Amino acid sequence: MLSKSTQQKIVRALSRDPRLHNRAYEMRAVIDGTVIYSCASDRESCRDIFFEKIVEKILHVNETTQQRPQGKSKRGWVFTDFAQEWFEQIHAKKVISDTYSHDLAIYQKHIVPFFTHRDLAGITTADCMRYGMNMKEKGIGRTAEQCDQILRQIFDYAEAENLIKKNPMEKLKRVKSERENGVPLTKSEERAFVESIRGSRHEAVFLLILYCGLRPCEVTSAQIDGSFVVSQNRKQKDGKIVFKKIPITPMLSKHLDVIMNALPILSSLVKSITYINDLFHKHCKGHRLYDLRTTFATRAQECEVPETVVQAWMGHSAKTLLGRVYTKFSDDYLLKEGMKVNY
Repeated sequence: MLSKSTQQKIVRALSRDPRLHNRAYEMRAVIDGTVIYSCASDRESCRDIFFEKIVEKILHVNETTQQRPQGKSKRGWVFTDFAQEWFEQIHAKKVISDTYSHDLAIYQKHIVPFFTHRDLAGITTADCMRYGMNMKEKGIGRTAEQCDQILRQIFDYAEAENLIKKNPMEKLKRVKSERENGVPLTKSEERAFVESIRGSRHEAVFLLILYCGLRPCEVTSAQIDGSFVVSQNRKQKDGKIVFKKIPITPMLSKHLDVIMNALPILSSLVKSITYINDLFHKHCKGHRLYDLRTTFATRAQECEVPETVVQAWMGHSAKTLLGRVYTKFSDDYLLKEGMKVNY
């Protein structure tokens, strides 16, 4: 196990910015007599190489990871026991059931094997660095990012409960994976898709995603309120219940009877996101379910609806101070903009 002073030296070395020298970026440090040096044409590559050198020369990630407890914590918590309590007492109350099940499955598959039997208070920054490197070597970027987020929240909770002095991941760089942007359906693909789902049991589900931009998990709370579709914004932070209003556009009004008939049974139709995703692929090859939301946002902007209005319909946070604080749209204005979505 690395000494506290060595861990502090590693954290300080990683916190420095690469310096530009002779048209290349470089990082250099001496940790306990070992020279660590990296050089690359861009900042991020230089950081990555530097991190890998530390793992290789200082952390010795290829050695067998210690799995035995490192001594009793303040209340005798083993990491996995405490993490399970966080899932049940904190996480379950903040997210929807599908998200909870998804996060728990990721935790059990990718986090438990590394941290099992470890004493909560004995987990160090160096341990978290080893874990991060192991995840990086697996090449599962999106999953690695989700694991990073879960671990940080667990340790934040432990710190808040005074079980550890500080989050061991606090000074580590957050894992960020490259995201694929959604690809909207072409208008011919859209027409073919709508025709293929006509009369199917889940037609209303897909129409609400395509013509309202709802997330699949938001479909179950959808209701008709006058000239609007109202649904809970399921990405709202801090567990607050917030609803968003999407006007019934000319494109959606063509299918209003289908939507109205399905409203009482939407919850039973959306059994799980995976279930809906599998159904979608039977009707639309070469696209992801998320692409229906992308199509809605794209068509609305093609019809000259302002971006801030589209963000409100999609349930996204506004990108500007004006959008976040000052812009409040009236129903009349939203309806007028909704009438533009006709193609």
